[in-house]
Amino acid sequence: MIASAEGLTAVGLLHDAAAWSTDLLLGLVIGIGLLLFVALFVLRMTTEVTPSDVRVWFGWVPIYRRVVPIGEVRRVAPVSFRPIADYGFWGVRTGRDGDRALIARGSRGVRLELADGSILVIGSQRAEELAQAIESALTPRA
Repeated sequence: MIASAEGLTAVGLLHDAAAWSTDLLLGLVIGIGLLLFVALFVLRMTTEVTPSDVRVWFGWVPIYRRVVPIGEVRRVAPVSFRPIADYGFWGVRTGRDGDRALIARGSRGVRLELADGSILVIGSQRAEELAQAIESALTPRA
């Protein structure tokens, strides 16, 4: 959608040489700004497992955070999924069956079944390692 708007703007600029410099500059500033926004706020996802909870946040400057108390996790399993087919894209998503997903990239993650019966899929490039860390947090220490 953005690309088609940019394309129409470019075609309009070709017909009006006087507006070329200001409109082109404005388009470049907006385009670069959007790329920076995506890079800073969306592309990076961090997951942290502590003895008390699992924390997930998006971006270098977090714009979305989710904290799941360890006591609410009933089951943990590494999974593969199709981000576009199963959840409609990457990001903070809800699947067709109501599962929630937090995915920044890739097609691997950890599926958490929570105490209320809901499902949360956390995307991870190291799904087995993340699942093991969560299971370790679930295991009471003697």
